Amino acid sequence: MTDPFSPWPVAGVVRLAPLAGETTMSFVNRLAARYNVTVTGLLSAMAGPGVRGVWGRGCLVGEVFLASAVRHQLASLCQVSESHLSRALPSWDEGADAKANGEQPNVRFASGSAVPAVMLGCRLCTAARTGAACSARLYSDLRSRICIRHQCWSLDSLALDRVTLVEGQVGLAGLPEVIRAHQSLLPLLRRKGSCENAFAVAQAVVASWWDVHWRDEVLWPARLGRVCADLPEGEVAVLARDVVTYPEAVAVTTVLCDRLWRQRVLEDTHGQMPHTLAEVPRLLTELARRLGRPWLVEQLAASSAGALFAWVRACVRRERGAVPEEDVWAVPVAHRPRGLAAQVRELRLQHAGNAPVGGSLSRAEQAYRVGLAHAHSYAARHGHLAVPKYGRHEGFALGAWLANQRTGVAALPIERAQALHRIDPWWNGPWPISWRRTYHRALVHVRKHGLVDATAGFPGTSLALGEWLHEQCSRYDDLHVGQQRLLADLGIRPAHARSAHPRRKSLALAFAAGLDYARAFAAVHGHLATSKSTRQDGFPLGQWLMSQRSRARMAEKETDRSRALSAIDPWWNPPWPLAWQRAYHHARKQCGSNQLLVPGDGFAGVGAAAASWLYAQCALFEELHPRQQGLLREIGITAEAAQARQTARYHRTGARIDFAVGLAHARDYINIHGHLALPHPVQHNGFPLGRWLASKRGEAGAHARRTPAPWPGMQALAALDPWWFPPWAFAWQRDYHRLRLLLAAGLEPPPKLRSWISEQLTQRHTLLPGQQRLLQELKDLPV
Repeated sequence: MTDPFSPWPVAGVVRLAPLAGETTMSFVNRLAARYNVTVTGLLSAMAGPGVRGVWGRGCLVGEVFLASAVRHQLASLCQVSESHLSRALPSWDEGADAKANGEQPNVRFASGSAVPAVMLGCRLCTAARTGAACSARLYSDLRSRICIRHQCWSLDSLALDRVTLVEGQVGLAGLPEVIRAHQSLLPLLRRKGSCENAFAVAQAVVASWWDVHWRDEVLWPARLGRVCADLPEGEVAVLARDVVTYPEAVAVTTVLCDRLWRQRVLEDTHGQMPHTLAEVPRLLTELARRLGRPWLVEQLAASSAGALFAWVRACVRRERGAVPEEDVWAVPVAHRPRGLAAQVRELRLQHAGNAPVGGSLSRAEQAYRVGLAHAHSYAARHGHLAVPKYGRHEGFALGAWLANQRTGVAALPIERAQALHRIDPWWNGPWPISWRRTYHRALVHVRKHGLVDATAGFPGTSLALGEWLHEQCSRYDDLHVGQQRLLADLGIRPAHARSAHPRRKSLALAFAAGLDYARAFAAVHGHLATSKSTRQDGFPLGQWLMSQRSRARMAEKETDRSRALSAIDPWWNPPWPLAWQRAYHHARKQCGSNQLLVPGDGFAGVGAAAASWLYAQCALFEELHPRQQGLLREIGITAEAAQARQTARYHRTGARIDFAVGLAHARDYINIHGHLALPHPVQHNGFPLGRWLASKRGEAGAHARRTPAPWPGMQALAALDPWWFPPWAFAWQRDYHRLRLLLAAGLEPPPKLRSWISEQLTQRHTLLPGQQRLLQELKDLPV
């Protein structure tokens, strides 16, 4: 007797041909049965002892990969050429470089979870090919799913665990429509490369319909009753799903893979993203006609999620060039049919009374429920879900959460999309959120005042809202059909949009409204010297007054509008800078309505900034406009008081020293000393004039290094002393004025100054022209 674990060097005596698409494991199993040995014994005889990894019935849904030498011996045993085996067995050549577990390099096993799905081959075809009653397993394939000759449907082999295998066949003698559907599908599979992908989409579509259990559906229950005898009781509704829905899946496939219907989808949507399937009416009508279900149009029209909706959106995106062709046929994970193995496993656990208790929710589900609760709260308060992207509600980033849901709406589970749809049917409208928000403002207006009148120019609306409504009318034909439907709720239909007039602004009413806001502001603040950004109860009063001042200055004479504003504030449009007017009112407010300022006491009781400004007005009093002087007299600053304040001792306020204040002290100093070449520590009437002049020289120097334009304060100080900022060393200027003062008083200069002037006269040719002119002025003085 031959050792069963020694290699067989001789050719076999049995000829066994493989089935098309058969797994290598199934073929080895059938060959072992013909030789009346086990699979392990057969493989050990070809590859040597030690073959392991074959476990019970569950191994038959797995696969085995063979090395080249083993494949050669297997071909000899079955008396079939290796080329024929390579064509018939999809995994035949995949074991060329395979290495097994441990010490066995010639044979490698893979469990069912590591290989594609398999199904039970037709028993009669297998028996005829094998020569005995035997089972074979094929890789799941659309072409070989149905055996037309023997009228049977092969179920996928479902390995529930390592010892439980659910498989079988369903007789189709009582379901001729399934046979006819398969016969019509086979030519499509041969001609069109995308037909298999289209069938995957169609199968996901009809599987979602199967789970809905429509009341009008009568064909599927009747068909299900004709296949009950071939399936385990209690599992029929699960295992027969694909059999019962097969004719509908083929009909949907025929439509989806037709280029003409893809083009009609694009025509119906006008190249825009659909909001619901109601926007592709011709597609729904054709599906209902081919499926013999007229009521299907109404059921699908409101759908905004699911595999069919995702396919329509993908067609539009493909037309825009946003996605490749393969993405059109990609079924989102959330819309793929649920696995039969998981459903059968749950049914058996429920039947045994061991149904799994619902565990804790996943983090993703918890996050979704939190976001949904905030969406409910926001919609209850605002009536919509048009939340800006960065909008927050009760501390929750609701805008970002909704933006994420909209981005993945095609892959959103149907139940989640329906939950959001119940809150706001337009939550994921394919147009900007800003459009929705403006629309809701218009909707609020309509609820208060009635439908808008487009032909009359939208009277009663605000200017901004009226302009927005007219813009929608002007591009009405380019709007999304959903936007047109929403505008109809406002009273804007195609006829109204064509005859719409632009929103006309009533200048008289607008001025009257602005005047009311001006009165309200003046009642609180006592003036109209507003800044540009000033707002009164949300109204841009500062900008409005700026516009009125501009118009008043362009007018040749005073207008009625100017008089109306002057009645509120006589100085609403002064001939001097408005900043002066605001500072004046600020100082006046601090001194009180009935209390006059006393310049001589240093403006006691007034803030530092206001005191500095008031001192500057005293210093420049004679240069002010007469009406400015009149306003200052109203708060106690007269010409005499201003002069007294200039000669009074300076009191520090802590605020930044106004230029006019320093200039006034410089003018007073030069009237006494004739120059501004004073050292840094020198003060004049308590004012740090030396430090102030030093800082101005620094500002002037920095300005000169940045730009050739003159420094703003240069002209005023140069008018007092042309050499206040000389281009030579400031020590030279101080020594010059010390010498000049002594000579003018008839006093003898000290030896240091005599030495200095002698050195300057000796090196006169090296001095600057300005220095030479200054020395020339000393010629009449005794040196």
